[in-house]
Amino acid sequence: MWSSDRFKRCGVALAVVAGLSAFSACTARPLYADLSAADGVSASRLASLRGRIAITEANTRTTQIVRNELLSRLNAGARVAEPLYAVRLDATGVERGISIETGGVPRSAIYDLTVTYSLIRLSDDQVIDSGRREIITPYDRTSQLYQAQRALLDAREQAGKEAAAQLEITIATALQQEGY
Repeated sequence: MWSSDRFKRCGVALAVVAGLSAFSACTARPLYADLSAADGVSASRLASLRGRIAITEANTRTTQIVRNELLSRLNAGARVAEPLYAVRLDATGVERGISIETGGVPRSAIYDLTVTYSLIRLSDDQVIDSGRREIITPYDRTSQLYQAQRALLDAREQAGKEAAAQLEITIATALQQEGY
């Protein structure tokens, strides 16, 4: 009996330690949440940039998908007025078949979206951050033409939204490092 009580206590102690270590590992926070004094950035300053980040016009439908989603995410629906920063985007997408039936018809494919961006401070045309993101979205194809085209369009839309989500985090991080 004595050893089983000891094992129970040991198990409870291990569970408490594991729980506390899991809580201490939590470092994620909402993008516009209040930050601690150690970060040196206030959420109100970052939120004040809503409507102040312009995104260059798109020249392709793929770039337009990323641009629209990124505008919505960065500016929260606010119309861009007197921008302080600009984001230059270029997006290209390629469809590739990865599984082909015996008849030669692709059964599954991937949509590979590549987005290059530059974040520019407009007051002095200084490039603050630039980079490239690649999103791969798998989708199924059928022998029906309309359904195959619709699947490709849906994959392109999904990849564009995912790219915009990644860019939002990257741009917010760059602006925080910039001191905003």
